[in-house]
Amino acid sequence: MKKILLSAVLLFSVIAVCLAGTFDGLWKGYIEGQYNLTLNLKTDGAKLTGEFALVDNNPKGYNPDDTGYSPYVAAQLGKNTITDGKVDGNNISFTTTFNGKPVYYKGVFADDKLVLTTTFGTQNVKATLRMAKL
Repeated sequence: MKKILLSAVLLFSVIAVCLAGTFDGLWKGYIEGQYNLTLNLKTDGAKLTGEFALVDNNPKGYNPDDTGYSPYVAAQLGKNTITDGKVDGNNISFTTTFNGKPVYYKGVFADDKLVLTTTFGTQNVKATLRMAKL
């Protein structure tokens, strides 16, 4: 009985690890429905690295793909290297810069979506991204 129970626990542990979300790859989405956001992420254990690109969406909602991402943009607002990136299960955190100031992000992977949150000035900002189809 103990062997069966131990085998079942081990099997479910392996399945859980295999089904856990991976952050590696290209993510696309919107910040507050206005700005296109692209993340190109790479993990190495608990370390997260990559690139963050933000562009003003113009016109809003014009010809978005299935993730809600529109390739038509008016201005590149920023393309930055991700620093201080960390992975903890289905959670991530990292820093980028905007106008020379650090911006801290936290994210959660659930239901095939990556939801990022940050505070910009006094405003809480949320972005929803999906893994891009290549």
